[in-house]
Amino acid sequence: MKVKIFSSPDPRILEKEVNQWLQDNSWINVINLTQSTGTATVISLWYSEPNVPILG
Repeated sequence: MKVKIFSSPDPRILEKEVNQWLQDNSWINVINLTQSTGTATVISLWYSEPNVPILG
C-alpha cells in the first residue's frame, strides 16, 4: 500500500490537484481517503497498484 498526501491552504486548488492526480492515475485502487483541516487542508490518499508486469 502507498500513500499520496496533498496539502493547500485553498480548498479549491486542492480539489483540482487531487482530481487531476486521480485522473492521471486512474489505474490505481483507492483504499482509504482522509481529510484534516487547520491552517491548511490536508488530504491523505492510500492506494494500491495492480500487480501488472511492465511491458517494453
